[in-house]
Amino acid sequence: MKKLHVSLVLFLVLGFLVFSMSIAVAKDWPGRETRTMGVAVKTFFPYAEYGDETDTGYGIAWIYDYPLIPLIDLTADVGYSHFSTPEGSESVNIWNFTFGGRLVLGPFFMGGETGYYTKVEEWSYVPSMGLRFGAFEGALSYKSVGTAAWTQLRFGYYF
Repeated sequence: MKKLHVSLVLFLVLGFLVFSMSIAVAKDWPGRETRTMGVAVKTFFPYAEYGDETDTGYGIAWIYDYPLIPLIDLTADVGYSHFSTPEGSESVNIWNFTFGGRLVLGPFFMGGETGYYTKVEEWSYVPSMGLRFGAFEGALSYKSVGTAAWTQLRFGYYF
């Protein structure tokens, strides 16, 4: 029980310090506060079992990034993905609906989103990291939960 109290106190102190430092060192990066919605193009590299069934995929998405506090953003992604399959097989078209958050340290960010993927009918957590300079963003993420697994490269533009 004592270890639980010590851990809780350390967690709260650390959280307070990180929050305080984020407010103290937060800088206004060009476009961060004013550009929250955008579009993105994606390239998918399937692996594991799904990589045997499909080829490299591509997609488009509506992306959303709302600065909540200086270091934390809320995010969302509604996208369409297309995977071609080996000769003679039907291609796979997937819609995704994800939401989450990210830790923003200047132009660098890391975080993750949770969401639903149609066609493969799976919920998944998708961790990501990337860079954002003004209205432009590049991110690398992966979806590894369930039978459909892939690494994703995304380039976005916020307007």
